[in-house]
Amino acid sequence: MKSSRPPLIHLSPGLRWSLALGWLCFVGVVVYCADRGLVRAFFDFVNSYPGLDKVGHFCLMGGMGFMFNIAFNLKTWRFLGRRWLVGGTVVLVVVTLEEFSQRWFPTRTFDLLDLTADYLGIFFFGWLARRLFGPQEQV
Repeated sequence: MKSSRPPLIHLSPGLRWSLALGWLCFVGVVVYCADRGLVRAFFDFVNSYPGLDKVGHFCLMGGMGFMFNIAFNLKTWRFLGRRWLVGGTVVLVVVTLEEFSQRWFPTRTFDLLDLTADYLGIFFFGWLARRLFGPQEQV
C-alpha cells in the first residue's frame, strides 16, 4: 500500500526555484565560457583526463535535472504510456538543443557521447529526486 508520507526534506517553492535557477545560471556560465573559448586552461585540464568530460556532463546536466525536478515538485506528465518528470523533460529538451547548437561554434564540437552522458545524468538524478523527495512505500 502506498502512502503519501511527507518528503524527507521540505523546501519552500521559492527556495526550490532559487536553487534551480542558480544551477541554470552556473551551467549557463560554463556553456558560455566553452562557446567563447574562455578559461581555456580549465577545459584543457578536463580534456586531458579521459572520461572526465563525460563525468562533467553527467553531473552538470543531471544536477540541473535534479534541481528542476525539485522546483517542479516532481510533477509528471504522461507520454508513451509512462509518467515522465516535467523538470527532467524540460532539461532534456534544452540540453539536446544546446548540444546540437555546438555544430555552429568553431570552439565547440557536437558529441553524441556527451549527449548520452547528459541523458544518463538527467535520468539518474531524476530517479534520485523521486527517491529522496517523492512518496515512499509504507512497510
